[in-house]
Amino acid sequence: MSAEISLLHGRAKEAFDRDPCVADSPAQLGDCARGRLASAGFEARDLAYLDANVDPAESPERARFLRVEAKYGESPDKHIFTFAILRSAGKYKLLWLQSAVATK
Repeated sequence: MSAEISLLHGRAKEAFDRDPCVADSPAQLGDCARGRLASAGFEARDLAYLDANVDPAESPERARFLRVEAKYGESPDKHIFTFAILRSAGKYKLLWLQSAVATK
């Protein structure tokens, strides 16, 4: 990953660290992730709720992971952010796992 992309993804991670995504339902976590990425300049294009085998989940409630594909500005690159979905005391929370970029 180039230094520029590392800085962009670092800003995105900071947005999640400053204001974690916590919600009453896993479906609300997708909206939160879109908002946090937007605050770092990314446009979320595709959200995928994934099960423990990293296959598409039957429903957001059965998901263990959230994968977000995003764009940044006019770049043709696809930025991929992966989060674990944690549940505690009836609340759902996103935990940043990794980020990557697919260059064109």
